[in-house]
Amino acid sequence: MRTAVAVGLAAVLSLAAARAEARVRVAIADFEIAGGDSPALVNQLEDGFVLGLVRSGVQVLDVADTAKKLDGHPELQHCDASPCLKGIGQQLDVRYVARVKVEVAGNSYKTVARVFSTEGSAPAALPIATKSKTCDVCTVVEAREMMLRLADMLRPQIEEPAAPPPVVPPPPVAKPPSVALPVVAAMAGVVSIAVGLAVLGSNGSCSGTMCSENRSRSAWGGSLVGAGAVAAVAGGYVTFVRLRGNDPVTGVAVAFAW
Repeated sequence: MRTAVAVGLAAVLSLAAARAEARVRVAIADFEIAGGDSPALVNQLEDGFVLGLVRSGVQVLDVADTAKKLDGHPELQHCDASPCLKGIGQQLDVRYVARVKVEVAGNSYKTVARVFSTEGSAPAALPIATKSKTCDVCTVVEAREMMLRLADMLRPQIEEPAAPPPVVPPPPVAKPPSVALPVVAAMAGVVSIAVGLAVLGSNGSCSGTMCSENRSRSAWGGSLVGAGAVAAVAGGYVTFVRLRGNDPVTGVAVAFAW
């Protein structure tokens, strides 16, 4: 019972760990703002976009994290070719790369976000999703909310990786039945037969009291031979059955019936 509970608990924990590891990962390679040079504005808009992805269960590497991890790989920075995007995926262990561009004109905002897959046989340079939103007259807070909704629009296009099946240990292998007892029984039966035959062979001609003794010896010898034959046959048959991996109980029943 305890073993079954332990196995079930291990399977549940394994499945939970697999689901946790299976969360989709996205790296934001570029977050460009044209017409707005305020660092505070850049931070607000990028934070809104990242938050929109994170709250839907996506692991996100923002622009700073992506640039830091690609610092030693200049050939992968600001590159839209398929080999570059696939290289980013391998280097950062992400399935998707996002590029965002925001055009700011006064209080008007126009945003375009593209998501690229770093896996599969399709060319990575072709975005798997392109979404845009426009706000003609917005405050910075409203523009941030717009970035949240833009991330929500992209989320259905981002597929979760398939979780690996939980590892369940195989059931314990049943110990094969012992053949020691039936072998001993067969050997004892052979000895009993030999003793019984010896007793029977010791009988000679009889007269009077000697005939009574001979009859007793014959009965005793016959009993030894009979019992030995049963033990030898039953023990040998059960040994044969167990060595073949069959049911020993059935083997015993068949042997005694025979």
